[in-house]
Amino acid sequence: MHAVFTYGTLQIPAVFQSITGKDFPSNPARLLGYQRYKIKGKIYPATIKSSNGSIDGTLYKNIDKNTLNLLDEFEDICYERCLLEVEVNGQTENAYVYVTKDKYKCTLSDKEWSLEEFKRRFLKKYLSAISSF
Repeated sequence: MHAVFTYGTLQIPAVFQSITGKDFPSNPARLLGYQRYKIKGKIYPATIKSSNGSIDGTLYKNIDKNTLNLLDEFEDICYERCLLEVEVNGQTENAYVYVTKDKYKCTLSDKEWSLEEFKRRFLKKYLSAISSF
C-alpha cells in the first residue's frame, strides 16, 4: 500500500472519491521545499521546488496499485509522480506527489493557487465535469 500527498483539486475528498471510486483514510499534511502555482489557462495547480516554500495539502493512505494507476491516468501530462517526504502529525512520511516536469514549468503563472478560491468559483462545475472519468 502507498501514500499520496495531494495539494490541488484532489485534496478535496469528493474529488478524490469521484476519481478513485473509493474512500481512503486521510490527514492534513505539508510538503516542504515546494511551492504551488496556478497553471496558465487552467483551474488546477502545479508545484515546483522552492527552497523556502511549503504546501499544505492532504495525505491519503492505503492507496493500492490500481488506484495509483487511476491517478496517473487522471493527472495531466505535465506531472510526474515522485516519492517525497511530507510532514504529517509532526512526523515525516514518504508519499507520492505529482510534481511539474521541468519542460512544463513555463506553463506556470506567478500567482499562487488558492484552494478556497477553487472551491468558491469552480468546485461544483468541476465535480460535474469529472463525474464521467
